[in-house]
Amino acid sequence: MTKIWVALLAVLCAASLALSLFWMVRPGRTPPQETSSAAPYLLKDHGGRLAVFAPGADEPLQVYDIYTHLLPEQDVAALQKGIPVESEERLDRLLEDFGA
Repeated sequence: MTKIWVALLAVLCAASLALSLFWMVRPGRTPPQETSSAAPYLLKDHGGRLAVFAPGADEPLQVYDIYTHLLPEQDVAALQKGIPVESEERLDRLLEDFGA
């Protein structure tokens, strides 16, 4: 009786694996799109302070009294490159994380 349950479990696992692989490579599946080019905001360092830019803009939309040199090194490096932000909710969360 135990051999039957083991065989049934093996068949179930194989079917689950086959279904998962089919689901991953199914025809018509579109790869995820890059959202950074469509992001309406960009968080960057501007004169040593945290600022929000519109993509491609030279002047910030808003500059905050958060001095970037006081932030962790990883955050400073990301801000120097620019952090794309997809929504106002995400922007609010990031600003809150940075202390704005």
